[in-house]
Amino acid sequence: MSTLSTPLVVQYLYVHERDEGFYYPSARTASSAAAVATRYLECALTQAASLQMREIDCELALATNISDRAALGRVGAELLDRIEDLGVRILATEYRHRPKPGTEVYVSSRYVLDAILAASEGQPPERQLWLTDLDCVWSDPELVFASAPPASEVGCVYIGYPPDWDTVGFEVHGRTRKAIGDLAREMGASEEAPPWVGGELLAGRPQALREMVSVCEQLDARLDAEGKTLPNEEQILSLAGALGQVRFVDLSHVARRVSTGPRAQSAKVDDPLAIGLWHLPSEKGLSLRRAATQIRRGRTRSLRRDLADPARMARRFNVAGTGPLRRLLDDGWIVLQRARSIAPRIADSV
Repeated sequence: MSTLSTPLVVQYLYVHERDEGFYYPSARTASSAAAVATRYLECALTQAASLQMREIDCELALATNISDRAALGRVGAELLDRIEDLGVRILATEYRHRPKPGTEVYVSSRYVLDAILAASEGQPPERQLWLTDLDCVWSDPELVFASAPPASEVGCVYIGYPPDWDTVGFEVHGRTRKAIGDLAREMGASEEAPPWVGGELLAGRPQALREMVSVCEQLDARLDAEGKTLPNEEQILSLAGALGQVRFVDLSHVARRVSTGPRAQSAKVDDPLAIGLWHLPSEKGLSLRRAATQIRRGRTRSLRRDLADPARMARRFNVAGTGPLRRLLDDGWIVLQRARSIAPRIADSV
């Protein structure tokens, strides 16, 4: 496959400043910026491995604002080294599309817009870019790549929230599909509850993606002039789609957010083996972390075996469902990891 047709998979990670507030309930980690970055670097490493350890014909990049690896701590810095060992190119990316001060819900949610600009710069017009959340695993990459959107469209995952479902949980504009529809009608559209554009996957050619960023910038300026704001990327993208200013194509048939564990609340995927990209937000501190730990320690034999077999892969990442014994083993592993992280602190205090 030529460079022109080789897909470019782009992950993106914004690392917070020491005094910057943030909230990541699914990260299952302490509140320090370094600890959160480490958890997401574990996800990035596992996602990269799901492609590179199977020799999938693609290129990988990680857009990030990391400038001082020492600030990540020993484990974080080591994870970044292992990510590069897998052939992932690091793209230095400044955060320019931040939410307005005082409106932040998830501070880093709009970082994808900067990742798009960094990754698409200088790329051939026909190249397909795939921007993914860090906590994703590629189960069938060829299936996903074969579903690339046409040149003028942007691929995404529509999330089937009910029209009045509060997707944010805070007092901000546009937190439901109906609210986005109301806002869009004020701006000339007609759809009452437009599709909700998820942020876990955005795909397209460089020009289409860059034009999408430009549309978001223009909408931000218009909303700001009216005293309104849409803090996260899913809201502004959903508004852009509702207005017809970005032509989105739904890739839910090949990529989905997959619920795992007994406490998962989002809709179940009937046949996860029929799709090619699993978004696994509930697995950050569990199966994604476990795989990253194995890679970091050089113990990859079982991981490579599981990645080569879809059924084994589904079991490893809890996509195939979990019984009482597996939940017990998973909970025990989490407890062990916590004990290992606490032990050095206890020793230092004695």
